[in-house]
Amino acid sequence: MTRRPSRPWTVIVPVKSTARAKSRLRLDPADRRRLAVAMARDTVSAVSGAAVVGRTVLVVEEAADGVSLATGPGIEVFLTRTAELNDAIRDGLTAPGLGPDDPVAVLPADLPSLTPDELAQALGRAAGHRSCVVPDRAGTGTTLLTAQTPALLHPRYGLGSFRAHVEHGAWPLRLPGRSGLRRDVDRVDDLASVTGPHTLAVLGRLGVDRPGLAG
Repeated sequence: MTRRPSRPWTVIVPVKSTARAKSRLRLDPADRRRLAVAMARDTVSAVSGAAVVGRTVLVVEEAADGVSLATGPGIEVFLTRTAELNDAIRDGLTAPGLGPDDPVAVLPADLPSLTPDELAQALGRAAGHRSCVVPDRAGTGTTLLTAQTPALLHPRYGLGSFRAHVEHGAWPLRLPGRSGLRRDVDRVDDLASVTGPHTLAVLGRLGVDRPGLAG
C-alpha cells in the first residue's frame, strides 16, 4: 500500500437540480427545494473547510444553484448538460485546471452532518489506495469515492453502487455509522439526527426541529 497523494485533493460535488432533488421527502415542493439547498450548503461548507482539500468543484444542472452554493474560498462551479449522475461526475473530471496527477474525490450534496475533520481524516486514509469507497448508512449506496488520479476514478453510482465500486477495484473504507460521511438524507426520518447549521435553520423555519421524531 503506497501513500501517494501529497497534492491537495479536488472534490467533485454533483448537485442535482434543487427544483427536483430529494423527491422522496414528502414535503411541499418549495420547502423541499429550500431543504435541498440547505443540505448542499452544509455539505459544501464541510468540503471546502477540510484542510486537505484544495478545490471544491460543484457540478450543477442549474446555474442558479451554483450561484447560491459557491460562497466560500476554493469553490468552483461547472455547469453540466446532463441529469445523469455518473455522466455529470465525468463532466466534472474535465473541469479546467484538474491535472492528470491530482487526487480526486466525489461526494454527494446530501451530507448535512459532515464535518471538515471527518472528511480530512477519510481522505487521509484514502491516500494509501488507488481508489476508495465509503458506503452510506444502509451499506448499499456510496457516499465518498476517491482515486489517486482522475483516470482512476470510475463512478458507478446507482442501485447497489457500493458493491459495484468494490467489485471494480475500490477499497472499502469502513467508518462508524455515526460519521457524517455516512449519514446521507434520502427520507424524512434521516433528518432526525442532522447537525448541519443551514439544514437545521430551514427545519426550524418549517416549524419542525426533528421531522423523524415528529408524530
